[in-house]
Amino acid sequence: MAYITINKAHFFHNLTLLSDKAGGKKKLMAVLKDNAYGHDIKLMARLCQEYGIVRAAVKTIDEAKIIAPMFDEVLALVDHPTHKSLHPSISFATHSLEALHALPPGAAIHLSIDTGMHRNGIKEEMIEAALALIAQKGLLLKGVFTHFRSADELTSEFFWQRSNFERAKAKIRSFANMYSFPKIHFHCCNSAGLLRSNSLGDDDFARPGIAMYGYSPVDPRIGTYDLKPVMALWAEKLSTRILKKGERVGYGGIYEAKEDEVISTYDIGYGDGFFRFDGFEPVLMADGKATKGRMSMDSFCVGGDAAKVCMFDDAEPLAKQFHTISYEITTKLSASLKRIVI
Repeated sequence: MAYITINKAHFFHNLTLLSDKAGGKKKLMAVLKDNAYGHDIKLMARLCQEYGIVRAAVKTIDEAKIIAPMFDEVLALVDHPTHKSLHPSISFATHSLEALHALPPGAAIHLSIDTGMHRNGIKEEMIEAALALIAQKGLLLKGVFTHFRSADELTSEFFWQRSNFERAKAKIRSFANMYSFPKIHFHCCNSAGLLRSNSLGDDDFARPGIAMYGYSPVDPRIGTYDLKPVMALWAEKLSTRILKKGERVGYGGIYEAKEDEVISTYDIGYGDGFFRFDGFEPVLMADGKATKGRMSMDSFCVGGDAAKVCMFDDAEPLAKQFHTISYEITTKLSASLKRIVI
């Protein structure tokens, strides 16, 4: 059956590059959201733990529960708060005053600050009210963070947002002393922010995501980085036949043989989360072979009779073919596909 390989050496190589930039392994909060960008959250959490990462970020409480025992802290980034008892390592990202009101007393939180992305977070003028509410409700303020809207782009907006965050940090520290809050951890750098930074400044850690898995989101005019793709997708052969000249293959009969040729069917389709291709433009495999005909829900065709084919070992070329980004290629892949560490 079709499967995914996870290259442990490549993953550790990427973590070393990122931890060197951040100032050490303990300076990374590994982003394992959305099933670790499609790589498998439990598997990648174990590898992070083995490497020495002590913090992780996920999307939901359900994801946090899976890996909570493996880390000192697991931050749920976008889920709604709950009054249910949770593992003590789990904390919540809190993006609004409404969310603060909804949290149960004693909940551990990281407060989101809007420094210019205008998607989530407390505006600077709301900081005083937010901290007063945190103190009133007895919430545990473990961290304060922001998110960059264009750290990957060739503009100065990254530095503008960092400056806004530094101003917010100073204001928060002054109120934190007033309320006798324990130490607050500050963090802002995503993959792009970390890659293009020489230092985290006085931030406590960074939150790399896509870079851990081998892809740089940064405009190459800013910089290029020695990241190695971690995932490869393999399909195994279902059948082989001789396609006679003039015969057509697959739904719609899009591909027609110009001469007799050997063609094989492999066990990956759009039902497995691979992008559906219509057959009018061939999709190139990792070895340069081209697909023939339209992709089905559970299969596709390629010339030859190889026992298995590597559909990709680097999502970037494939992303360009489908006019998207590497994130979408990896995160769409079905969690039911077997993942094997190599």
